[in-house]
Amino acid sequence: MYSLKCSYPKMTAKGIKKSYIKRHVRHSAFVYALRGKQQSSMARFKTFRSINHVISTVAVEKICLSPFDTKRYILPDGMSTLAYGHFRLRDM
Repeated sequence: MYSLKCSYPKMTAKGIKKSYIKRHVRHSAFVYALRGKQQSSMARFKTFRSINHVISTVAVEKICLSPFDTKRYILPDGMSTLAYGHFRLRDM
């Protein structure tokens, strides 16, 4: 997920519908989650799903913004990260 603040806002979150992000999520929410002040926010929306070739409308609830990244090591500055297994992590 990312958010760019320029002449027009550009926000994405993987697995969350664009219409939900456009109506409910603001750039400040991304910053708030990045700084770790928010546990996680939930997104509730309806979407079409095909189950056994039968199309139906399904209500979906997903984690929208979360400060937790289980695949990266956060450095002491709180912003920079390294992937687990990185050679610089051996020195720490």
